Amino acid sequence: MATASVTDKTLYARIGGYDAIAAIVDEFIQTLSSDPQMARFAAAMNLESRKRNRQLTLDYLCAKSGGPTLYLGKDMKTAHEGLGISASDWNVAMDHVQRAVVKFKVPERESRELLALFSVLKDQIVER
Repeated sequence: MATASVTDKTLYARIGGYDAIAAIVDEFIQTLSSDPQMARFAAAMNLESRKRNRQLTLDYLCAKSGGPTLYLGKDMKTAHEGLGISASDWNVAMDHVQRAVVKFKVPERESRELLALFSVLKDQIVER
């Protein structure tokens, strides 16, 4: 049986699968929620809501990166509607994603592809 080349593997597989993406998501959520500009979003969530948000974020990224996970959450526009997320908030959030990717030493190609999964969502999430 032939082994799949790196170019044949999904982003999900190249990053390291579920556990690797979970580590990135956990780091991102942890640092984001402690950021003074972003803390207002986490402050309105109880523990159960935070756990659900984490799982939905993880499921979304796993599914979009080619993993076997099914995302059952709302579309991004609906999920973020009314939160008043600004372009500045978006930039801060993307900085936290980038830091998580760097912390876990995600290779350059995979880093770009993962960040691209976020960047296509900007117009659906930013309201002002």
